Order: sequence, then structure tokens, then C-alpha cells
Amino acid sequence: MAPKHRLFQARFSATLLRSAALAISLLVPASPTRAEVVTLICQNEFSGLGKWGSSFTLRIDYDRKIVDFLLSDGTVALTSVATISESDVRWYWDNSKWDYESDKAQGFMGGLNRLSGEGWAYFATRQVAQHNMSGPCRRATQKF
Repeated sequence: MAPKHRLFQARFSATLLRSAALAISLLVPASPTRAEVVTLICQNEFSGLGKWGSSFTLRIDYDRKIVDFLLSDGTVALTSVATISESDVRWYWDNSKWDYESDKAQGFMGGLNRLSGEGWAYFATRQVAQHNMSGPCRRATQKF
């Protein structure tokens, strides 16, 4: 049988070690978790879209609170700051940045119902031609 002072010393050392480990874990900041970036393909049910096709693609960065409108080749055509809640994602344009000389699409706004998956987007080119898109969205499949 071990003398009492050694048993006390072993228990004290184990308790001290656990306390030190807890203190270190509380002091060292946890590595930030990476928020999800989701790419959605939305089936356009709105007619009269012309060259923009029968579907549209949105990429939502939940960490940065940014929504991108992607072209068919995956490049970003438009970007907007988003407001994100449990039930939806909304984004609005900042028309103070419009370039009246450019024929590029401008004025990107839209929304996504996170419960139903219904999405919509609207943008204007030269503040004249208006493009409306709306329909059900699903996650894009990953390319291999």
C-alpha cells in the first residue's frame, strides 16, 4: 500500500493537470469554422428571359453575406450584399454604383426562401432592360 502522501500527491497532480488543460483550452481561441458557400440552380418559371436561359445560378456565401449571380461558365456576373435570416436570404442593389455608359447588367436584387427553396432575382441593363427570374432552387451538383 502506498503511503498517504504519495496518493495525495498523485491525485493533486492529476487535478492540476486537468485544470491546466481546461485553462489552456479556454485561453486559446478556437479556430474559426468555415461558413458554408452554397451554389444553387434555380429553374426559371418566368417567361420572356431571352438570352438568360431557362435557369439561373446563385452562389450564397453565408459567412461574408454575399450573393453572386453566376453565368453559365461559372463566372460572377453580379454581386450583392445579403441579409440572411433563418427563413430567407434577401439582397438589394446599390444604384449609386450604376455605370450609365455600360451595357453590363446592373441593379441586382432578389431573394431566397430558405424553407421552400423558392428563389427570385431581378436586374437591369442600362437601367432600361429589365430581367426577372423566379422559380424553385436546388443545390448544384459538384463537378468531378
